[in-house]
Parts: sequence; structure tokens; C-alpha cells
Amino acid sequence: MLKPGRNSPCPCGSGRKFKHCCLDKGFTFVAEDEETYTMQMPMTQGMREITDRSAEEFRQHFERDPGPGVPIFLGKYLYSERDLERETVAAMKTAGIDPAIIYAYKKTGYIQSESHLDSYTGAAIAEWDEAIEEFDAHGGEPDEGPEARLFDTTLASLVDEFESLIFALGLANDNYFNAMQVASSASKQESSLTVPQYQALCASRVHRTLRTIRVLEEKHLSEDMLKLARSIYESYLHMVVIQRVPSAVETLVDAVIGLRKGTHQYKKTKDGGDDKRFINELASGRMIPSQISTFKMAEASPYPEDIPFFDFFYSTTSQLIHPSVFSLDAYVSSRGLDPVKPHMHEEAIVFTACAAAMVVDWIPLMDGCPGQVASDCRTVVKRIRTKLLCLLELLEVWTKRIGAHKSELGIIRARCLRLAEG
Repeated sequence: MLKPGRNSPCPCGSGRKFKHCCLDKGFTFVAEDEETYTMQMPMTQGMREITDRSAEEFRQHFERDPGPGVPIFLGKYLYSERDLERETVAAMKTAGIDPAIIYAYKKTGYIQSESHLDSYTGAAIAEWDEAIEEFDAHGGEPDEGPEARLFDTTLASLVDEFESLIFALGLANDNYFNAMQVASSASKQESSLTVPQYQALCASRVHRTLRTIRVLEEKHLSEDMLKLARSIYESYLHMVVIQRVPSAVETLVDAVIGLRKGTHQYKKTKDGGDDKRFINELASGRMIPSQISTFKMAEASPYPEDIPFFDFFYSTTSQLIHPSVFSLDAYVSSRGLDPVKPHMHEEAIVFTACAAAMVVDWIPLMDGCPGQVASDCRTVVKRIRTKLLCLLELLEVWTKRIGAHKSELGIIRARCLRLAEG
């Protein structure tokens, strides 16, 4: 078992001789070949307890002992490295740890203490010391500049607006939607829903979805946020088309209820099967389209900007919702295929705020909307519009962080400019 020579360069990469660096540490370097060394460290009692607990957890899940080469630390399948860092930083801040140490941890990925320096290589100690010196030299954490700080603070404040959107929807529900008696209409299968009642149902669905998104954002489960943001956007499209195209009521409401009541049925094919593209109103014999494409819904919008926004947003989210080779980058990291890799967090926040603001912005346009409800909705939407436009103006930060194209940001910006116009 070969070890480095005393006067050899230390295998840790510090640039110092082995005898002046890691010779007397609490670990050893063992040569795998002429150029590669493996660091070996004796297992402490604490390490043994962690390993034993992990092995027991493995047995609970798979009812067998972990074999050679089998990873027993199953937490890596639940949490990304960024998740663990975020949780650790939060705990350190709560405990009142020195901000310089927190910064050094974020930069190096580990925590050093004077009592355990023999557990770290010379290179690791130098990296830690450099991070502390960098923090002290800047008088705090170095940042990317004033635009990056503005971007981060605006993005964080946009997350806070999720609550404002929920509260606006809640007030609309109490002071407007419930006066429509949607619940009593829905409980009677023989009754249809009016246009505002159907729109109220869509808005209530958004209310519930936003509550879920708040939980996902806290855990930075960004891809799932984006999927739900698309659900919110589809609710917006339903609210638009049913108000702007009178015949949409037949497809979205009457025919759906009729199928359950038996007053409607799917068009029959020559061989007696169902042609689910059309629904037959039995009393009149009229054929009603069973679906309205989401693109047709977007076309019904009074805002021309909804068409390019639809094309861009649907293309982006379809790659996440449906299996697609174009989503490969979202699942690949240095580990190979990586299902817990963080992805598209900034986009998830922006699209959630934008889509939900579209819904709240539409409520004042609904028939019979009370003045105070309309005013409250517009107050929230105007504030969100300002923050969205601020983020979109920080083009350099966006392109540096996520590779966003100017044309894509222009599409989002054009749609945001329409918010609160009413």
C-alpha cells in the first residue's frame, strides 16, 4: 500500500510538500496508481452511528442488507445538494452563526472548526481561509453588483405577492362568487352554470393551486411550480373564452353536464362506437364540439399579446409536463441523470405570478363584479405588474443566470404591460 513521499507534492493539491501539509493529519493517502491517491479516514463513533442508521433505513425499505457498492444514504434521492445547503444555511442563521462562516460554508460546501482541523486537507483549509478573507475584504458576502441585488430582492418580493393573490381571490370568493350560488347550482346535476359561475369555479381552482405553489416554492420544487403555473394559465384561458365566445358555454358547461344527465351523448360512428370529437344534444340533434383547443381560447383574448405568450409558455412547459428529449438538460448533472437537480426557479416564480395575475386581472371584467372587489384585484395586479416589469428590465442578469433570450423576455414583457389596463 503505497503512500506519498515526505518531500512529494501533497496529493490534496495545496501545492505544498506532503511533510508540510497533510502528513500528520487524521487520515492517510493511499496510492491507486502513480498519479491518483485515495484519502482514507478511520471511522469515528459518530460516523459509525450514522452508517448504522442508514443501513437500517435501507433494510426497512428493501427488506435486505445493502450489498457491496450499494449506496445506503438514500436521502440523496430526496434532496439535491442545493436543498441541503439551503436547509443548513437557514439553520445556521437561526442559531446565530457568524455570517463569515456561513459564507465560507456556502462557498466551500463544508464547515471547519479549530478542534477538527486534522480532518481537513491543506487545500481545504486554504480554501476555507480564502473564503473568510474574501468575506472580510468585502465587508460581507461579495455579490454580482447592484442589478443582481435588485433582481434578487424583487424576485423575493414577487414570491410574497403569492399571498396577496390568494387573499384577492379569497375576498372575491366571499364578496362576489358566493353570491352567485355556484355551490347550489353545482349540487343539482340538472342545473347548468352561468358564465360568471363557471368563471368563479375557475378562479377558485386557481386559489387552491396557489396555496400548493407556496409550499412548493419554500422547497424550491420549481419544475412542479411551473406545471401548476400552466394549470393556472389554462384556468385563465377558460375564463376568457367562455366570456368572449358565447358558444363556448355549450362545450365547457352544457355538454359536460348533459353527458352525465343523459341528455347528451358522444356522436356515434358507423360501427356504433363513440366519436369523442363531438357531443350530440339528443333533444335537438345538434352536434357540439367536445373540446375547444387552448390555442382557440388564446385567440379569443382581447389582448393580441396572448397569442405569442401562449406559444412561448406552452412550448416551455410542455417539455416539462410531457416526456420530451428537449427536457434532457433539466435532468442531467455531473452525477448523470439527476431527478433532484434544481431547475428554472426564477422562471417558475415569474410565470406563476404572471399567470395568476392574469386571472385576478380578469375578475373585474366578469359580469356583475362589485366595485370594491374590482378595486382590490387591480391594486394587487398593479403592484405585481411593476415588479414583473422590473425583473424583465434586468436583462443582463437574466441572460447571465438562465440563458434567457431577449425575444422571449420581450414576449413576457408585452403581456405584462397589459396587466391592470382595465
